[in-house]
Amino acid sequence: MLPRDLLGRVPEPARTTGGGTIAGQYGSSTGQKQQMFGRVDPFVIFAVLPLLVVAGLFFWSGIAIAGVLLIVLCLLVVVIDSWANRPVKKSRPEYDD
Repeated sequence: MLPRDLLGRVPEPARTTGGGTIAGQYGSSTGQKQQMFGRVDPFVIFAVLPLLVVAGLFFWSGIAIAGVLLIVLCLLVVVIDSWANRPVKKSRPEYDD
């Protein structure tokens, strides 16, 4: 027969996080890791499209190095936007009140 509390419920098994240390009760490092990148905002096209048009004009006029720099800048804008929109880390609650 399982042990019961005062209300007749069977208690949940104790969770062991952090190896029983004091730091373990505030969270452990074995949880879910945060994603590095998230979704790209669709409004980033308003920043990237004009840069790509100007880069194309630079290529057409013979200034290829400026066009390459603008394409790298476009990629940097998209990567930073994706990094800024990464999902938040969902931590598991330690205590159920």
